[in-house]
Amino acid sequence: MTLHCIATWLGKSIDNLHPIDTKISVFHSAIAKFHAPSDPSGTHRMQHECICSTPSWRGHKPCHNCAFVSKDEREPGMRGMDVVRVILFFSFEYGHIYYPCALVERFKMVKSDPVMGMWVVQPDIMRSRHHQSVLHLDTFYRGAHLMPVYGKEKLPVDFHYSDSLDAF
Repeated sequence: MTLHCIATWLGKSIDNLHPIDTKISVFHSAIAKFHAPSDPSGTHRMQHECICSTPSWRGHKPCHNCAFVSKDEREPGMRGMDVVRVILFFSFEYGHIYYPCALVERFKMVKSDPVMGMWVVQPDIMRSRHHQSVLHLDTFYRGAHLMPVYGKEKLPVDFHYSDSLDAF
């Protein structure tokens, strides 16, 4: 799956993809640096935060943070962004160019909630699987914290919080 995503991302057919001469390096986090004009603290209102994707969080289940990524810089606000869940941070070199990337699962915008002033998103599912893609880290804007929309049903006793994004 990842090699196919890389080939597509590079704009090549998988048959025309030359072997990648260097190794693929995997990372469990990335630092997002961004300008926050509404936050007067810090040097020149610059902020940074860690976006994690680790196979084991504190010896338990995996932890895959969500993030906002730039989709179209001409569109204002959330209309120009996508919400993704980071499955894997990795980098590779192809044609003497270094590519820092992430394998992500996409969410799709459902609607804007006028009461809360927030967007409602849901996992983008294709053929019973999460829609995955490879993104360059330059498209990442900052981390995203998604809040679940709960129903009226009770949760099973053995429900684990790490399943919240898929359950709600």
